Amino acid sequence: NFGGGVMVTPHGIHVDAEGNVWVTDFAGNAEGTKGHQVHKFSPDGELLMSLGTAGQPGSGPNQFNQPNDVITAPDGSIFVADGHGGQSMLTPNNPTVTEGATGRIMKFSAEGTFIKEWGKKGTAPGELDGAHGLAFDSRGRLFVADRGNRRIQIFDQDGGFIDAWT
Repeated sequence: NFGGGVMVTPHGIHVDAEGNVWVTDFAGNAEGTKGHQVHKFSPDGELLMSLGTAGQPGSGPNQFNQPNDVITAPDGSIFVADGHGGQSMLTPNNPTVTEGATGRIMKFSAEGTFIKEWGKKGTAPGELDGAHGLAFDSRGRLFVADRGNRRIQIFDQDGGFIDAWT
């Protein structure tokens, strides 16, 4: 048991090649001091790194708005699926996006430096509606569970769209 007092709503979890445990914390607390972050813990539960601005949702390069999942590539790059609250908001009854909603993949260096992001709310190839889960295949392609659009999208590690499976 670890992470008590650090997170509001743990959501996605990933164990990297060194046994470190990565956890997304997709909700914020009422005080605006916790949540909307990604945390890296050692195998013993020591907090090693936190990405995002604690308790402050947003769409900037150092902010998350309800991150869903995290995964690390063999080179240590960190990928985060961001935008739980923006999921399934585009419907015939609600054709616009709520301000601040995100639908993106964010990439960071192994040290936690922001590199880039791709995707936006939408239904076209490369657009996302609730990027909810992440996985790599043996060729290093990033598979994204695009939950609101009911599909899997496949990208290269620089955000290039490869394919979508419905």
